[in-house]
Amino acid sequence: MIIRIIFAILKILKMKGMDKASVFDCSVIDLGQISSDEGNITVLENDKFPFDVKRIFYLYDIKGGESRGAHAHIACHQFLIAASGSFAVHLDDGIYKREVFINRPNLGLHIPPGIWASEMNFSSGAICLVMASLLYSEDDYIRSYKDFRNYRHVTFVDYSKRFLEKSWFWLNDVEIKFLTNTPDFDRELQYKWFNSLANNPNYRVQGVCYEGREIGVLGLKNIDSIQKKGEYFGYIGERDYWSKGIGGRMLIHAQSLAKIEFGLETLYLNVIQGNDRAIKAYQKFGFSKVGQTGDLIRMEKRI
Repeated sequence: MIIRIIFAILKILKMKGMDKASVFDCSVIDLGQISSDEGNITVLENDKFPFDVKRIFYLYDIKGGESRGAHAHIACHQFLIAASGSFAVHLDDGIYKREVFINRPNLGLHIPPGIWASEMNFSSGAICLVMASLLYSEDDYIRSYKDFRNYRHVTFVDYSKRFLEKSWFWLNDVEIKFLTNTPDFDRELQYKWFNSLANNPNYRVQGVCYEGREIGVLGLKNIDSIQKKGEYFGYIGERDYWSKGIGGRMLIHAQSLAKIEFGLETLYLNVIQGNDRAIKAYQKFGFSKVGQTGDLIRMEKRI
């Protein structure tokens, strides 16, 4: 009964835009085994994992009782197998905690991105085999628990008039206006655009909140259901929340929105020339430069 209540709460939270993975999304998967008198074999193939494997590594020579890990990933899925011996995995989603014990080489634990995980209590001689969905990138790691809590506190909600009012001030900030390439606009034009959103299938806008406080905006525009393309836009209007990894969380959410809600296969964006920090961040998330018009650099990514 308690588990059902927890899942019901999580479903409501996801409907309200709090769509991050929870510890209950971490699942133990049986990889199967082929048994014979000579021993057992477990075959690892991509179709056995909830993601395509891009990288494999393993941990070994770990002293008995030691711990490893203690970090989270922004975009990378991981799958952990006790190839030898045993260990426990402590999982934390910022609200709930859970511990999973792994001690059979034909069983593995899937950890989706956004979960703080620590491997602990290794048995002597244990080997932890890890399959990952992405190649190594330090920018995909959240190594500070404080930063992890910040990351988990970001939610996405409907774009309301409250966000509209704040956007007036955000987009009239000289620096933000330049970085977002926002043209001059007045209140009348702003409200006209807002009122058109309900009847515009090619536009999807959401507000970005941190612990319930409105801090920014993200969305998709120029959605083309035939070519399966769409343009991403987003910004953090509250400067106190810059450089906290929230932009990466916004990108991941936008990709999910584009793929699941609209069935898009390509996401593109335009970034002002000279905004090197943003360009490098987009490149680390898989976007590539494909062209330039004036001061705007176009970047694309298959999703």
